[in-house]
Amino acid sequence: MKFHHWIAVATWLALSASAVAAENSVPKYGVFEQKLEQSGEYANPYTEVRATATLTGPDGATQRLPLFWDGGRTWRFRYSPARTGAWKWSVESNDAGLDGRPGGFEVVDSDRPGGIQPMKGHPHHFQRQNGKPFWFMGDTGWALYTDSEAERHDWAAVRRYIDARAEQGFNVIHSMLISEAGWGNSGGQAFSDFESERINPAYWQEVDRRLAYLNERGIVAGLVLAWADKGRNPNNWRQFPSLDARHRYARYVATRYGAMDVYFIVAGEWDFDIRASGRPREEVKREYELLGESVDAADPHGRMIAIHNGAGRPDHVQEFADLEWMDFGDYHQNYVQLHEIVLQARRRNAKPVVNSEYAYYLRDSNEDGATDKPNSATLATIRHATWDIAMAGGYFITGFGTTYFGGNRMPGPFRLDDPRNDDWEEDVGHIQALFAELEWWKLQPHDEIVTAAVPRGKDRRELDVGAPPKTAYWALAEPGRQYAVCVRGCALPLTIDVGRPAADFHARQFDPRTGEFQPVNLEPSAGKLRYQPPDEQDWVLVVTRS
Repeated sequence: MKFHHWIAVATWLALSASAVAAENSVPKYGVFEQKLEQSGEYANPYTEVRATATLTGPDGATQRLPLFWDGGRTWRFRYSPARTGAWKWSVESNDAGLDGRPGGFEVVDSDRPGGIQPMKGHPHHFQRQNGKPFWFMGDTGWALYTDSEAERHDWAAVRRYIDARAEQGFNVIHSMLISEAGWGNSGGQAFSDFESERINPAYWQEVDRRLAYLNERGIVAGLVLAWADKGRNPNNWRQFPSLDARHRYARYVATRYGAMDVYFIVAGEWDFDIRASGRPREEVKREYELLGESVDAADPHGRMIAIHNGAGRPDHVQEFADLEWMDFGDYHQNYVQLHEIVLQARRRNAKPVVNSEYAYYLRDSNEDGATDKPNSATLATIRHATWDIAMAGGYFITGFGTTYFGGNRMPGPFRLDDPRNDDWEEDVGHIQALFAELEWWKLQPHDEIVTAAVPRGKDRRELDVGAPPKTAYWALAEPGRQYAVCVRGCALPLTIDVGRPAADFHARQFDPRTGEFQPVNLEPSAGKLRYQPPDEQDWVLVVTRS
């Protein structure tokens, strides 16, 4: 009887251990979250309590991760493991209830792709942590985490927006965590009081819900921590009482969201703080350099980090590119010389380049019938501007006037279903479709291999706003193997220097307006190909080694 009794006990213990393991298991690149409770009483736990988890992986390597306060007595930490096997954790804190708490979890293999990072061997491009190439195509949803009754922008509207963008092929949306317009969400304001650093966990819990759904739909979140002081925005970096308070907030965001599918943008339009504060430029810049270091230090996952400039000065981002925490060669707001500015940034740094604000389709802030943003006045214009970025080996975050700020920058409410947006919603997906046909990460800008009797044009005016050149022809190439040549405004033949007989190649013609490929015949000429565009519309010639 005793023998059978111990068999039963052993079986029960094994099953119990299995149940515990199942409860504490997390998929590789998933999110493990641990809830803990403080025992002390504090006037402001956010500023008074310090708590850090040490995680030990199956190989014995350790990582440290701050905990974040989530209201009441609740503290949490989140971690996204990149290794399978048994993990352990323990907490150090100045609160007795948190200090010394241990635990563990099991990481099981999964098909999750992990976060984005610069591609190994091709650092101007992106890949997932599992090594899969990632063609970055973004939309702007500045107000994603906030609500406005006047704009009819709330969780239901945000969910519809996310669903629509996922269906349209967008895989990135960048947004403000603290609204430049002063909006809160259903949980209240981000901080009930900036001066005394009274963070509001209920606001951030609503951010959690929206961000989790965004990731569930396969979209990466670009998170702007706060905007610079533009003299008209009630919520900005300078509202915090001190530089220490800014760093505390930066660490909080990195800790709360680093385990999710995100990248961080230290500041929106950081250089506006120079004028607003009246302080020397280098002094302000140094503060943002240090804030980037705080984000980096608080996030053990190595999520990508950027910073964002005001319009017209892309060099105000490029000068951060040499810093260890800055993972982008550029993440600029820029409306002119779209192609050339990307090339400049690529030449300067071997990091991905993103034009994060270059157009807001048909934006008319007073609805007087005149578009008031460059590169935005017509479908052809925004299409040309976007291709100019992509054909320089850069990536883009586009935008729609009726949606990009939750409806705040156009009269009337947030309008996801505005029929004026339909054509660009369709056309922008054709760009991604073209690059999906190629090993795009192996392509380099080679504009010099294309010549024509008509010269490339310059930026121009269209309907009283800026527009890209009317005539352009650009080339991306992996010499001898694959080529993409984009041309518009030229009905004369182009010559493409491929250095090999034409018989070695197969050519197709791509229509950016329809997303369709067509067969095309090229005239050979001693290592060169001669291409005759059908007309002055935009076309892309794709040439691959047979």
